Amino acid sequence: MLDRWTDRVPSLQGDLTTIREVAASDVYTLFTLFSDPAVTAHMAPPPPTLAKFAGFVEWSHQQRAQGHGVCFGIVPDGMTAAVGILQVRLEPTLSDAEWGFVLSTHFWSTGVFSDAANVLVEFAFTTMHLERLEARIALRNRRSQAAVQKLGARFETTLAGSSPEGIPRDPETVWTLREHDWRNRARDPRVSAQEALQRIRTAVDAAESELRQSDAPETVEPYPLFLFDRRRRE
Repeated sequence: MLDRWTDRVPSLQGDLTTIREVAASDVYTLFTLFSDPAVTAHMAPPPPTLAKFAGFVEWSHQQRAQGHGVCFGIVPDGMTAAVGILQVRLEPTLSDAEWGFVLSTHFWSTGVFSDAANVLVEFAFTTMHLERLEARIALRNRRSQAAVQKLGARFETTLAGSSPEGIPRDPETVWTLREHDWRNRARDPRVSAQEALQRIRTAVDAAESELRQSDAPETVEPYPLFLFDRRRRE
């Protein structure tokens, strides 16, 4: 029997952000912000058109309804559209899942990721009843490795630099997060609330200056994608 989260995902509030299920209204913003090569350097190629990005959002809703996973949009305080995503994919018959994240460069080093990720992890452990979250991160992506380590994740292994078929690909590190480690993680000294809000205001202004009003795509083209599946980079 499916849990209630498969019927409807609530909006979840952090100190600096709201995370909610990614929506059709996010398509243009995410498509624009994810066009930055610095954002996409370590993930599977995102949907290449607005129509396909809309298809990705629709597919994400279907995956949630079927109990296969969930995709949250990260909405910083001061905005209404998502500027990043947190995606969880369940492993069939197991009490664990793979997760990954993407965030506009405007919001790097603002505290937005940490705030949103902690809200997601709470949801994963208490509502989705997961026992373990696994993240696969490119070996050269030091920023993301440091980010999950701050959450309490532990390094497990490094995946080979080529597939079983011999196709070259970036080596990836595997990080696992369990509830005990997350709840007992070392806490970073917090910046003042005023400083955090100023960082986010600056980031919001920079992001909004890049965005232009756009109509929703007239068509929706199916586009199933777990953004952190290394096979999609081969």
